[in-house]
Amino acid sequence: MGRTRPSWLSTLLAGTGLAIGASAAMGQTSSAPTTQISSTGTMTLPTVRIVRTDTPPTIDGVIDEAVWADAGRFDQFTQVNPDEGAAPSERTEVRVLFDCQSIYFAVRCFDSVPDRIVSTQMRRDASIGSDDRIAIAIDPYNDQRNGFLFEMNPAGSRVDSLIINNDDLERDWDGIWYGRTSTDDGGWSAEIAIPFQTLSFNPNAEVWGLNVSRVIRRDDERVQWASPRRDIDVNNVGSAGTLEGIADIDRGLGLDIKPFAIGGYLQDHNKDRSQEEFDGGADVFYKFTASTTLALTFNTDFAETEVDERRINLTRFPLFFPEKRDFFLQDTGIFDFGGINRNPLPFQSRRIGLGPGGVERDILAGAKFTGRVGDLNFGFLDVQMKEDEELGRKNLFVGRMSYNVLDESQVGAIFTNGDPNDPGENRVGGIDFSFRNSNFNGNRVLDGSAFGLVSDTPGVQSGSLAYGFKIGYPNDRVRWQVGFSHIDDDYDAALGFVPRRGIREYFGNWRYRWRPNTWVRRIDTGVNGFLVTNLDNESESEDFSLNLLSIEFDSNDFLSFSYSFEREVLDEPFEISDGVVIPIGDFSWDRWSIDYRTSSARPVSIGLELSGGDFYTGDRFDTEFEIEWRASERLFIGFEFETNDVDLPQGDFITRLGRARVNIFFTPDLSWTTFAQYDNVSDTVGINSKVRWIIEPGNELFVVLNQGYDVIDDDLRSGFTELTSKVGWTFRF
Repeated sequence: MGRTRPSWLSTLLAGTGLAIGASAAMGQTSSAPTTQISSTGTMTLPTVRIVRTDTPPTIDGVIDEAVWADAGRFDQFTQVNPDEGAAPSERTEVRVLFDCQSIYFAVRCFDSVPDRIVSTQMRRDASIGSDDRIAIAIDPYNDQRNGFLFEMNPAGSRVDSLIINNDDLERDWDGIWYGRTSTDDGGWSAEIAIPFQTLSFNPNAEVWGLNVSRVIRRDDERVQWASPRRDIDVNNVGSAGTLEGIADIDRGLGLDIKPFAIGGYLQDHNKDRSQEEFDGGADVFYKFTASTTLALTFNTDFAETEVDERRINLTRFPLFFPEKRDFFLQDTGIFDFGGINRNPLPFQSRRIGLGPGGVERDILAGAKFTGRVGDLNFGFLDVQMKEDEELGRKNLFVGRMSYNVLDESQVGAIFTNGDPNDPGENRVGGIDFSFRNSNFNGNRVLDGSAFGLVSDTPGVQSGSLAYGFKIGYPNDRVRWQVGFSHIDDDYDAALGFVPRRGIREYFGNWRYRWRPNTWVRRIDTGVNGFLVTNLDNESESEDFSLNLLSIEFDSNDFLSFSYSFEREVLDEPFEISDGVVIPIGDFSWDRWSIDYRTSSARPVSIGLELSGGDFYTGDRFDTEFEIEWRASERLFIGFEFETNDVDLPQGDFITRLGRARVNIFFTPDLSWTTFAQYDNVSDTVGINSKVRWIIEPGNELFVVLNQGYDVIDDDLRSGFTELTSKVGWTFRF
C-alpha cells in the first residue's frame, strides 16, 4: 500500500460518500491521478511494484531489451511548474527492475520537438540546472527523512547527492553507479543501474520511498510523480511515493577496498627549491549490515579535491567554506545538528586536516562508523593526525546519535573531542530536536529546530553554553522563518565553526509570491531582518533588507530591486584593508541594489549586479558581472568579475576578484577542467587544471596542475608549480 497522509479535503469527500481510488498493476500503466483521496480520510501517495529479473539490462541508454517489457511501470506525472496541477506537455514513462545486486531504472522522455532539447553539460557532477533532466529520489531506509538523489541530462552527465532530513542536498557526495542516455526523433532516454552496495538501506524493508521528476528546460516545465506541488521538491522523501517488492538482495561481503597511488612534483620558485613525491594509501568501506558502514582511511590524500572559490572579506568575521573531500562526505548527513547553518556549528569536518589560512595538516588515518538501526541513527568519526612539531600527535573524535520521532522529526545528541589547531584539548556536547511536517494544514510544510550546546576547554573554561531555535514555513506562495540563538563569551567549538561569541542573534524573514501566469512567471517581495546584541542586550549589528521586487519572466530571465539598512557598533578598531582602519563608533548606512540575469538555458547567459550607498564613514559601490558560453555539450567557458570600490575618510581602496573557467568534455567520463582566479588583495593568480578519467565508476585517474603566480608591478612571476597524478581503484567484495 502507498503511504497515507491526513487531509481535510479527504475527510470532506468521505463525508459525502465520494472516494477516488486507483491501482497500478505490475508491468501496467495506470491512468489514475498521481495523488488520490481515499474514503478513509487519508491522502494516498502513488505506488509502483518493482519486478525481479534474472537478466539485467544493458546500460547503454537505449530501452530496447525485452526485459524492460515486464518491468514495473508508471507514467502518471503532473505539472509542478509553470501550471501546478496541469497535465504535462510531454509524456514521461519510468520502468523499474531489480536483481540480487542492483536496482535499474529506464526513463523515456518523449518530446515532440526534440531539436529544442537543452543539453549543455556532459561531465560527471556537472551543474545541469540549465538543461533538460530527470531526477530519481530514493529512500532506501523508508524513514521519510533521508535518501539519495540521482540525476541525468540528455548528454549523459551523472549527478548524485545525499538527501539530508528532506531539506538539504550534499552534492559533493560521489557514489558508484552507472548511467547512459540516448536521443532520437521521439525524445531522449536514460538507463540507470545502482548497485545495492552503493546504498545504505533497511534490509528488512520491502518498501522504499521513491519519487521521480523531469524538467523540460525550454519551457521551464517541471513534472513530478508523487506530491506534485511547488511546496514539495523531489528530494523531500517524506512526501515520496512507494516502491514495493524489493527482497532477497545479495550485497556480497559489503566490502570496498580503494587503494590509490600518487606521484607529484612541486617547485617553489620563491624559495628556489623543488621536491618529488611518490606515495600511496587506501580507503576501506565495510558494511556490517546493509544500513551500517565502517569507513577507514590510511595516509589520506585529497589531491583531486576541487579548489575553493576565492572570496574577498570586508567583514570582521571569518568566511565559511564547505567540505569537498570524499571521505568526510560519506554519510555526512548523520552529523548534521540542530538545523544550524553557520554559527555556532559544533562540528565542521573541514576543520580536520586544514589549519588556519587553509594550510594542510597531514592525516595519518581515520575511521568512521555510521548507520541506521530501526529508528536510531548514529555516526562516530575518529581521526589521527600525523605528528606535528607544533601540535604533536592530535586525535580528533566526533560522535552523533539521533532518534526518529513522529513522521519526519528527530531528537539527538552530539559530542566532540579535540582541537585540530592548538596543543590543548576541547570538548563540546549538545542535544537537539528537528521537526518537519510536510502536510501541515492540509498540504503545506512546517519545520523547525532547537538545540543546546555546552563547551569545555580544560584549563581555560568550562560550562559555556550556546542554545537556540528556529521555526519556518518554507512554502511557495508564502515563506517565512523566525529564530533566536545565544552564545556565551567563552563558548568554543574547536571542531566546529563559531565566528562570533558573546552574542544573542534574532533573525526572521518573510516572502510573498505572485504567479500571474502571463509573460511573467513569478513576482516576489519580502523582508529579511537580522539583529545581534551582546549579552547585555545592547545592539552590535543590525541588517534589515527589503526585497522591493523580484521578477522571473517566462523566458526564465530574472530582475530584482532591493534596499538594505545596516548598522555596526564597533568597540575596537577594525582594519578593513591594508592601512585603512575604521575607528570605534556607531555606524549605520543605507544601500540599494539591482540584479539582472538572463536564463542559463540560453547558449550565452549574462548576469549583472550593481549595488551602492553609504558604508561606515564613507561610500561603497560594488559591481558583479558574469558571462557564460555553453558552446555545446562538450565546451563551457565562463568568466566572473567583482569589484568593491570603497571611499572612506580613513583611506580609499578598490578590491578586484576575477574567475575564469574553461571546461572541455570529451565523453561523460573524460573531462578537462581549468579554473583560474585572481584577486588584488593577495596579488596572486591561481590556476587549477584537472583531467579526470572515469575508467569505470569507482576506478579513476586524475592529473592535476596547480600553478601560482605573484603579481608584482603588473608583471606575473611564477610562485609555484605543482603537478600531481593520482590513480584510484575500487575492489568490491
